[in-house]
Amino acid sequence: MRKIIFLISISLLIISCKKKAPITIEQFTSNEMVTITNNKKTQEKDSVDIHFPKEFKIIMNSNNLISINIYNFIDKVTLMNIVDYEISDKKSNKPILTFKPYLSSNDPINIIIKERNHLISKNLAKELLKKYDVKQSLDNLKFGDTIKIIPYSRFRKENNSMINDLRKVDDSIFFRVTSNKGKVFVKGEKINW
Repeated sequence: MRKIIFLISISLLIISCKKKAPITIEQFTSNEMVTITNNKKTQEKDSVDIHFPKEFKIIMNSNNLISINIYNFIDKVTLMNIVDYEISDKKSNKPILTFKPYLSSNDPINIIIKERNHLISKNLAKELLKKYDVKQSLDNLKFGDTIKIIPYSRFRKENNSMINDLRKVDDSIFFRVTSNKGKVFVKGEKINW
């Protein structure tokens, strides 16, 4: 009996000593709105940008973190934060430029990432506006204007061909975490469109 108790105690000790990752990441199908904006990257007049929000929950498992950086790889291209995508706090809906204010909190952070590099033709955009009875016109769309379509959770169910096109390339996102001891941890996630 003592041997069994000893083996159970040792097993529990080994399990409790396993190092936990400094952060845990979960991706959710977002209920944030799919939006269309004026295409500012190119001068093509026959296309617009469509934004598909990606939602992640970041859970801090350590109090020793000094930075979190996010790297997006879409269509085998590394996107640049602020230029190619925006990260915002889901709770406050404010852009996140640095994670420093969140690192000391034990509360999970829900973030929304909106890319600015998915182009669709104006004809397809007009079809979407008509399909979802959106009254705004693309003809008067100026730089900075946004047209809301429907929540992404609904969009991905009702527009399989567009979503399947996104899934053709293994897009991914990487979270790089640095601790105050200089240790670096990288967590990669395949983007679930």
